[in-house]
Amino acid sequence: MEWSFRDEFLAATHRWYLIMLCCLLGSLAGWSVAMLWPSPVRVTKELFVGLNVYQSGNDRGAIQHAGLPFQNANDYKNWQMASLNTVIYMDSILDETLTRLRTMDAYWQGVSREELAEMLHVYWRNAGKWRLVARHENQTYATQAVLTWQDVIVERVHLAVAEAQNALLIASQLEAIANARAITEQQQLLLQQTKIQLEGWRTRLTEQPLLRDEERMRLWLEFTQVAEGEEWQLAKDAFPVDGSPNRAYLAWLEEVLPLLNREIELAQEQIKAQSQQYAELSAQYSQAVEASLGLSAELLVQKISDRKLQLTVERPTGVLILSGAFVGLVAWAMGWLIRPALRMMS
Repeated sequence: MEWSFRDEFLAATHRWYLIMLCCLLGSLAGWSVAMLWPSPVRVTKELFVGLNVYQSGNDRGAIQHAGLPFQNANDYKNWQMASLNTVIYMDSILDETLTRLRTMDAYWQGVSREELAEMLHVYWRNAGKWRLVARHENQTYATQAVLTWQDVIVERVHLAVAEAQNALLIASQLEAIANARAITEQQQLLLQQTKIQLEGWRTRLTEQPLLRDEERMRLWLEFTQVAEGEEWQLAKDAFPVDGSPNRAYLAWLEEVLPLLNREIELAQEQIKAQSQQYAELSAQYSQAVEASLGLSAELLVQKISDRKLQLTVERPTGVLILSGAFVGLVAWAMGWLIRPALRMMS
């Protein structure tokens, strides 16, 4: 007897209840899977992330954290986005999140930091909208996790950005002190050189006759290059007049050289004070940079208040029921195709 697809199909349609039964059993199997193996729920909360990339060249803290200079604004932006991504998964962030969750619900007492980290995810492509996601079988716990995580991230990032701004302020102060110290050191060097020159004049005045006009003018110019300010006015007024004997110039030098020594000592004390102030500020700067976590002073992270939580069920019950029905239909079809072959073999 030859097998006829038409006859078999007609026979199968007369047994439609078997098809329905297989689909129903498959649906029940899908529903059972949904009940026995609950689908994880993904709760999503959006954050806004903004960055002013035009300050990239002045962000010494970020450059120090990166360990290399940024070639362009795009490199700076990419580094900041990667740094922020790292920060939100830091142990301190997760620990604070878990601490707050434990005060919120007893369930979190038995959850470790590693388990919490597995629940939390962040998705982003660039600055702008970042999506924080918590994945859990229980919608309530997923919601608690993502909202608490968001709060901790925003708070910690704001603190880090404030430290970055403080680091920028300290950096400008360090630059000002360094410039002032350089000027003081230059002035001290000039004072020391002038002292050497005047001591040379003292030696020459004891060995040579009356000063010539050009020598007298050179002595005056060497002196006046450092004699600035009211404290030097008396010394200027006491400079011997033209034609004075050498002993007048020697007496004048004996009055001027102690003044130079005092100015050199004052410059040394000022350099010492500036160096100490620079060292103290450098320590504060290092602390601020460390506390900034490498984030930019121009980074902005804030909540998007008008965006509601997004809820996604990874394996919806309806999909599992439909999938079970389809599997039941496929099982019936396989049996329908195999049965005629078995009859022909017997």
